[in-house]
Amino acid sequence: MSVALPQPVSAIYREEQNFAWWLYGLLALMAGLGIVLVRLHHGSENRNVAVPGTGWNVEVPIPILVGIGLPTILVIGVLHMTTEVTPEACRVWFGWVPTFRRSIPLGSIRAVEIVEYNAWRDHGFWGVRLTRDGERVMTARGNRAVRIYLADGTRYLIGTQRPEELAGVLERERRLYS
Repeated sequence: MSVALPQPVSAIYREEQNFAWWLYGLLALMAGLGIVLVRLHHGSENRNVAVPGTGWNVEVPIPILVGIGLPTILVIGVLHMTTEVTPEACRVWFGWVPTFRRSIPLGSIRAVEIVEYNAWRDHGFWGVRLTRDGERVMTARGNRAVRIYLADGTRYLIGTQRPEELAGVLERERRLYS
């Protein structure tokens, strides 16, 4: 008996970006502070909290959750952006363990353009954003991006360190659907 398995989709373009180094440094500082707070908290007298309705007391390590857990979750689940173009779609996801994913069918793309932007002024920071005028922004670092216009009027701004290459691949693949 043989089983036919689907072949993995091969990427025509792939780019992985990390956020700015100083953001990781800030998170490391936050984790270090969390460890210090855990040490201080561990020596305190009143560290047990009653769980309502159970009669149990549980030690609540808030500094661990905030100081250590949050930076870990951000680094693993958010602070890494991957852009991939396959013969069917342009896909963008955030995180080593993807927490946000977006897939843009190539057949719905009407135009692409290379743009420069200012993450602070234009969008408030890097990451996933929805602007006031409805543009969907996905950036990780830098100031260069590819803006994608869809047939339904939707616009995407995808940050990239290689905008000419991404725009060229999208334009070439888009024409195959025309």
